[in-house]
Amino acid sequence: MKPIEPARAAPDRGLTPSIRDFWTRNVNAERLMGREVTGHARGEVDYFRDLERQRYRSHRHLMPWILTMEPGRAVLEVGSGVGLDSFTMVALGLSVVALDLTEVAVRTARRRYPDGAAQPSFAVADGAHLPFPDASFDYYYAFGVLHHAADTAACVAEAYRVLRPGGQARIMLYHRRSLNELVHRLLRVPFEERDALCPVVRRYTQAEVRRLFGAFRRVETRLEYAFGEGYGRLFNLVPLGLYDFLSRHWGWHIMIEAEK
Repeated sequence: MKPIEPARAAPDRGLTPSIRDFWTRNVNAERLMGREVTGHARGEVDYFRDLERQRYRSHRHLMPWILTMEPGRAVLEVGSGVGLDSFTMVALGLSVVALDLTEVAVRTARRRYPDGAAQPSFAVADGAHLPFPDASFDYYYAFGVLHHAADTAACVAEAYRVLRPGGQARIMLYHRRSLNELVHRLLRVPFEERDALCPVVRRYTQAEVRRLFGAFRRVETRLEYAFGEGYGRLFNLVPLGLYDFLSRHWGWHIMIEAEK
């Protein structure tokens, strides 16, 4: 029987090189469970268009979440990948610093912006060791990233440190008591690539999340995203009302808003 990634991987800073290597070989958002999302070359205009369309079509809850962020505020995005969400945030008038663990993601994201255009400040960095002083940002944003970190708790502590008083962390972590968890366990399919194990894929309960964010003065969580386009035609065939019901009760995404 094929293995899948364990839900409760212990913190291990020594895993960082293998995590970086996995996401260098499997650039986030380019593939969907073995299927290429775009036929265009990396960094082309249509490459970004195809990846962005798929992301917001499948993650229907994501754009409304970004839209509620206050324009003019300073945002740190950790795990920015090829910059799809950071591009959206800049277009909405946010001042964005975008970090990724891999050079290929940062190099690709920079190619989207013509010279002189408003753009994020991109850099390669590890979320457990942020190169910023305390109280530097109004928002900390990480969507589907920190559960892949060598030490998720250390990343959350760094999020708290770099936020200004009253600042907000907006983070998505995977939910262990979810429909998607059950399906992957039954089918023994890895979570990020159909035929490759990701070095770390932690999954949490909402109670565990509240403990993980215990330093914050207010923590709100909700469940979203029963499943995505990796489920094939089922994603479009399930009525929206039923999909939303499944998402609220057994969603794969724990959407976290934590105020410092």
